Formats: sequence, C-alpha cells, structure tokens
Amino acid sequence: MTTTNDRTLGRSNLQVSPLALGTVELGLDYGIAAPGHYGRPPEAEAIALVHATLDAGINFIDTARGYGESESVLGKALRGRRQQAIIATKTGVHHPDGTAMTGTALRQHMRDSLDTSLRLLQTDYVDVWQIHNTDHAVLDQHETLAAVFDEARRAGKIRATGGSFYGAQTPLRAIELDLFDVLQVTYSVFDQRLVEQVFPLATQKNLGVLVRSVLLRGALTERADHLPDRLESLRARSRQYRQMVAESGTGLTPAQAAIAFALAQPQISSVLIGIRSTAELAENLPALHAQLPNALIQQLATLRLDDEDLLNPGTWGA
Repeated sequence: MTTTNDRTLGRSNLQVSPLALGTVELGLDYGIAAPGHYGRPPEAEAIALVHATLDAGINFIDTARGYGESESVLGKALRGRRQQAIIATKTGVHHPDGTAMTGTALRQHMRDSLDTSLRLLQTDYVDVWQIHNTDHAVLDQHETLAAVFDEARRAGKIRATGGSFYGAQTPLRAIELDLFDVLQVTYSVFDQRLVEQVFPLATQKNLGVLVRSVLLRGALTERADHLPDRLESLRARSRQYRQMVAESGTGLTPAQAAIAFALAQPQISSVLIGIRSTAELAENLPALHAQLPNALIQQLATLRLDDEDLLNPGTWGA
C-alpha cells in the first residue's frame, strides 16, 4: 500500500518517500529518557516496525555503522523486500579521540566499513553511502573521499553519496566542493539556520536534502519536560510551541505539527523520523497529509533558536 507522493532526491534521481525511517533507536538506546519512550525494542518488534513502515509506503530508510545493531536488524527485516527499500547508511571516519582519519588509513577504513555494512544489511549495494558527522577536518580529505566514492560506485556497491552534518558552515563548504549528492542536515521549528543559505544552494546544485532532528530528539514534544533543569529555556520554548499547536485548531499533535512544518519546506527531499514502535509510526503518519495554515507556519517560525548549545543534543548531557 502506498500513502505517499514520492520526491526526487536531487541529482541521485532516487524516488524517495517524503518521510524516511530513522533507525538509530532500533540499534541502541537513544534520546530523552522519558518513561515509555526510551530503550531499543526487541528484535522481533523492530522487524515488524520496518515491515509496517514499508507497508505504509515509506521506502527510504536511514542507518549507520555507528547505530549499534541497526544494520543487522535491517538486514533481517529486508529479506525478500530489499527492492522495496531505498537504503542509506553511513561510515564514521574519525578516530576514537575525535580526530579525522587521513590518507591510506581513511581509504582502507572506508572500504572495510562499506563491506561490513553490505554484509550486515544482506545486500550487494546501498543506495546512498554517507560520511557520518562530516566536519571541516573531514572535508580537508575531500580528494581521498571522492576517490573512494568513485571506486565504490564503479564496483556497483553504492548508487549515490552523502554526508551528515551539524550546523550550517560545513554543509556550505561541502556544497562548494561538490563532494556529495545528498546532504543530511538538521532542521526543525527551533532550528531554522539552514533556510537562508544551505537549502537554496543545495537546490541550485540539484542536491538531495534529507533532514533529521525535526523533533529535536523529542524536545518538540512532551518529552521536553524530562530535560534537565539547566535546559529550562529549551523546556520553556517547548511549552510555548505545544501551546501554539494546541490553540491552532488543526487537531495535530506536537509531533505531527513538527513533521508537517518540515514537509512544508519545498527544498527538503525527505524528513527523517526516528521511531521505535508501530504505535509511534501510526502517530506520525497523519503528518503526511497535514496542511498547516500559512498563519501557523509563520507563527511557528518565530520560535527559531540560534543557540548552538540548545540545538545540538550532543551538548545536552541528557
């Protein structure tokens, strides 16, 4: 059953669903530790979720070597259904101390990481192969990255290339280098930093734009109430957002409105939703057909934040 109108993922020409399944929660414990919303599901439930996602018409699935058991779970879930899925995975290219790999070590690590991903995913190719947490030090190795990408593409192991980013400056530089076909970036009601430059430039270069963190790891839902006291300003902004949605007359939940806000941005190819159960999938699906009034979109846009410490969950310590 198809419930979506697929979009073209930039110059990759892949036809992807407007919603994409993020699978970090299928491989490891992740997110705000709110009761009933935390902890990876049992494998059988995770596989059932992947099947329900495909049945709902969502064909785009994002994973990574760094997502614990996620690739392994997906490999099992997609047995016999590989052709229904557009798979994006990622390789990390940093040493344990956080410094970027270089030269021959980087080249060999990327090759080994891709082969491991293919083995765990039980496939002979991935549709989008991404560099995880791309930073300026990684982009300094762009010639090596491009060479490995070309090698993998010629071997039939990948169809398109991508990178995942935090903030706005590194994706801008990546666009200038013309290194990736797809950019995975952050965007939400609170994090609108990429609207002015990154989205227009990506569109101009015909790059696919995949956005994540549309719920800002749950901060745009009632889970924000479980954030630590030092993030009270973020909790307060969340309460303000939820009140706006409740008073809008749309009947949408805060999560549905947050997803619909991102889907209303025409320069976005697909919106990642991280879910851990079929119940959460059912809760999020109505966002696909939600039409936010322009007045509400404009009202929500005023909730923009620019404080990096609030917008990067990696700094929360939660």
